[in-house]
Amino acid sequence: MNSKSIGTSLVSASVILGVAIFFSAMVKSGLILQKEKVQPKENILTTTVGHVNLGKVYSESRGMNITLHDASEKSAAALDLTNVDPNNFSKELHDALFKIAREVNESQGLTGEKALKPESLSGKVPFELTVKTYMNYRSENMPMYTLMIKNENFIVDKNEVFESRITNEAERIAKESAPEFAAASFINAPM
Repeated sequence: MNSKSIGTSLVSASVILGVAIFFSAMVKSGLILQKEKVQPKENILTTTVGHVNLGKVYSESRGMNITLHDASEKSAAALDLTNVDPNNFSKELHDALFKIAREVNESQGLTGEKALKPESLSGKVPFELTVKTYMNYRSENMPMYTLMIKNENFIVDKNEVFESRITNEAERIAKESAPEFAAASFINAPM
């Protein structure tokens, strides 16, 4: 080898080494190839018992369950609404109470002015009201996952009107759950 080719080789090696040191310094300082940009952020939920890595979220939905049963728990639920929209549950609630009122009217033979109406339906004993809000997910790592947002119980006193009390409590809980729904949402709603 002649001295000219050795010199060219040394210059080439120095340039390659210099460029490698320069790029490694940029990577180390975070100016290029940042991990967040190379690998997408995983959709991770933080729960009371730890973290849940959902991976890619295919769908998510908000839900609310409303259950009303005798406070002594000696009978089945008088009212059981599941997976209703927390922002629009009034019609389902009214329809369920209408069905209860109709069944009581038919069983007791009540008609006309004596017939029970859903908006005035109440109990002769205390009832327990349970309202739950949650997010349902379908995702890459967890095919079906439910994140509980709120779960609250109330006593509805005897002779207290069911519809107004249930509506007030459910609307309050839905309003309180709104920030948590937003924080737990990974899919942007269309504008």
